[in-house]
Amino acid sequence: MRVHRIATALLLCASTGVLAAGDPGAHLDYLLKCSGCHNSDGSGHPLKGIPDFRGQVGYFVLLPQGRAFLMQVAGLMNSGLPDERAAAVTNYIVETFAGPSMPPDFQPYTPDEAKRYRESRPADLAHRRQTLYQQITAAGHPLK
Repeated sequence: MRVHRIATALLLCASTGVLAAGDPGAHLDYLLKCSGCHNSDGSGHPLKGIPDFRGQVGYFVLLPQGRAFLMQVAGLMNSGLPDERAAAVTNYIVETFAGPSMPPDFQPYTPDEAKRYRESRPADLAHRRQTLYQQITAAGHPLK
């Protein structure tokens, strides 16, 4: 079953061109671990509480708590990815989907940073997300 999922993901990568640049492992990790909820195009399911990454995920890395939050979401925490792969897939998400929200001075996540953030996950992640949404929108950045 796992081999079938990997083969399907590789075919999807090849057909959509996502293997053209960057870390192919991060692309594959995104397709296998994240796209089930966030879709291959990052659009998510906002009506079901799954955020749309496109054009807004970069706003989160503007805030220290937002940067940590992207590493602490349930899907990534439960993905089974080691810290190196978690950092790589989060970098992929930001670099691929941030669009105009991408900070010009974005510093890629490191494995050590991933480890630190994942070990310090807040107890109430939903509250953290709501607080971040308020801070981001108060700073004048649009969120969907």
